Formats: sequence, C-alpha cells, structure tokens
Amino acid sequence: MGAFYMLGSTLTKKRILAMGGSKTVAAIAGGVMGGVAQAVVMTPAGMIFTSLNVNRGKKGYENDNAVIAARRIIAEKGVMGMFVGSIPMCLRQATNWASRSGITEIARTNLKMSEYGVWGEIGSGIIGGVGSCWNTPIETVRVLMQRDISMGRQPQTIGQYMGSVKEEHGIPGLFRGVTPRAIQAVWQTVFMVVVPNILGI
Repeated sequence: MGAFYMLGSTLTKKRILAMGGSKTVAAIAGGVMGGVAQAVVMTPAGMIFTSLNVNRGKKGYENDNAVIAARRIIAEKGVMGMFVGSIPMCLRQATNWASRSGITEIARTNLKMSEYGVWGEIGSGIIGGVGSCWNTPIETVRVLMQRDISMGRQPQTIGQYMGSVKEEHGIPGLFRGVTPRAIQAVWQTVFMVVVPNILGI
C-alpha cells in the first residue's frame, strides 16, 4: 500500500512542480493521486478485514481466513464484490493524503516549521496527520458499507449511511474512532510525508 502511495504521490508532485506549481499545490495533488492509487489495494483488503470481523464466531465461518473470505465474496458477488465501498475508500484516501500532505506543507512553509530542523519537520507532520482526521465520517461510511456487504445486506448510499448514523448517534457518531485514527495518521504522515520531504523526494 505504501509503494502504491509513494509512486502516485512522487510522480504527481514532480509533474506539478515541473509545470510551475507551488510546493503546497504539488503536495495536495500528490496526496490525492497517491491516495487514489492506494485505494486500489486498500478496498479489497478492507473488504476482507471487515468480513473477518463481522462474521467472527458465527456458525459456518469458524475456519475463515483471508483467502477463504476472499473466495466467498468473489463466489457470491464476483470479482467486483471485492471493490464494494471503493467510492468512499477513494474519497477517504484522496482526502486523507491530500490533507496530510497539504497541511504538512503549509506548516513547513507558512508556519516556517522547516526552519527548526528535523523536529520542526516532525511537528509539521503531526499537525498534518491530526488535521487530516476531519474526514472520519467518510471512513465511518466505508466501514458500514463493507459491513453490510459482508453480512449479505444490500448496501445503502453514502448519504443514507450518514443520515442513519446522525439520526441514531448525532454528529459525534460520524466521528467514532477519531482518536485512534489521529494516532495512526500522525505516524503515517511522519513516515510517508515528512521523511520523503527530508530526503527531498
């Protein structure tokens, strides 16, 4: 997944800079393309992961593993069944990495954090990682959509899922799990955005 992101991001950033775009624009565009490229791998991986979780302990699923879950999904829904939830996954990944890269670059340049060396670079990545979690509602929808498919239910639209969660749990329900997401976003941003920045990639 990291390789898909780095390839899409690096090639896009270099192209934008060669066209005369700013570092911030290049960072945002690179994040979008890298995130979408990563979603190609993450959507089926998320489908398998969700299937294993929602069916754990159920009769007939006792011996499930990643291969068995994938085969069952393909047998029931075809190969494209592995890509159910691809729209929210692409939206999540594109906005994730665009935000992580863009906010990090703004912190580096506009807030001049790059002037403080490695610790300033890491600090900009922390800001970028935490700031990217505004899109948690998209991840909530992705989980619910893939959960329903894994349980044999008809998936709803993005708007229907958001409306249902908001009605039942209020707006905070759309941000369930935001704290662990923020922790994950910080280390991923430092590793995938800050380190390449330091290395000049």
